[in-house]
Amino acid sequence: MQSIATQEKKWLCDEKYHGKKTPQYFKECILIDQGMPVAYLIGNIEFLNCVIDLEYRPLIPRPETEFWTDIFIKQNKQNKHLKILDLFSGSGCIGIAAGKHLVSEIDFGDIDQKNISQIKKNITLNIPTTKTNVFATNVFSHIPLGKYDYILANPPYIDNNKIAQVQNSVLDNEDHHALFADDMGLKYVYALIDHGHEYLNNNGEIWIEFDSWQTDLIDNYLEKNTIWNYSYLKDQYDKNRVLILVRRNKN
Repeated sequence: MQSIATQEKKWLCDEKYHGKKTPQYFKECILIDQGMPVAYLIGNIEFLNCVIDLEYRPLIPRPETEFWTDIFIKQNKQNKHLKILDLFSGSGCIGIAAGKHLVSEIDFGDIDQKNISQIKKNITLNIPTTKTNVFATNVFSHIPLGKYDYILANPPYIDNNKIAQVQNSVLDNEDHHALFADDMGLKYVYALIDHGHEYLNNNGEIWIEFDSWQTDLIDNYLEKNTIWNYSYLKDQYDKNRVLILVRRNKN
């Protein structure tokens, strides 16, 4: 069985160098051995038939995120003219996939200016720009009070105290602000629970990626809520991966 590094070198050779092992290819193989993610070396990654450019080094889209985004799209194939907010957008991969496969208006929000540039580039590569808005925002700080049907969020959710459990290749190369959060990793999940209803239509939903071990903490936080009905979506490994909040109708 090939090692992961061997597989990544083959991927690099095929995707970037069209099968030719040039001197630059061998230099980049050394970077792979040192832990550099191959997606950054190639410069893009596929995500649900979208080409997600990684020039500005956003968080690399994960298979778990692709899995639940695909479920979301399939569940909404028949829904026309949705208004969706991709929050903590990073590369924009979630909203871009939704925009490509659904008839929707997609807004994007992220606090990092490099990510804003990355999102705009990926919009141009994949979907019509006429149905998008991009906001530089700290959670909801610059999001207009609105009538979204869905908020799709992949916030930072790794507990700051669990840094030792994260792979060195991730720690050395990916943005810590996109990975780690206070309150046992749930600072931004709690913010979405507390304020997200202000930005939704009646029966609007928020889909929030999190780590399965945080399920009990989320249950406890939601125990006395009067705003949301909620459920969990499992990932391809049969672990809780997405908290789905459904806004209750106003009386």
